[in-house]
Amino acid sequence: MKKRSSPDIIATILDAANGAIGKTRLLTKANLTSTQLKKYMDFLLEKEFLAKCEDQSSRHSAYQTTGLGLKYLALYNSIKSVAYINA
Repeated sequence: MKKRSSPDIIATILDAANGAIGKTRLLTKANLTSTQLKKYMDFLLEKEFLAKCEDQSSRHSAYQTTGLGLKYLALYNSIKSVAYINA
């Protein structure tokens, strides 16, 4: 299995969190260990690519991709498409 780069992992997390999502579900969708997820989430929250919000239907926190995170995703996808064209 090919090892994913940090930009790939960040894009996966931001894509999965495009709509409120809980930590456990995010962990599964991003296919990361809890240690890896914590490292990336701390970074994304600090850089304001992700926002923490309270899920009204439960007492758990949810996470959502911010406008800045969506910009990252758009740029990431543009770069990815150019890289595939030139590969």
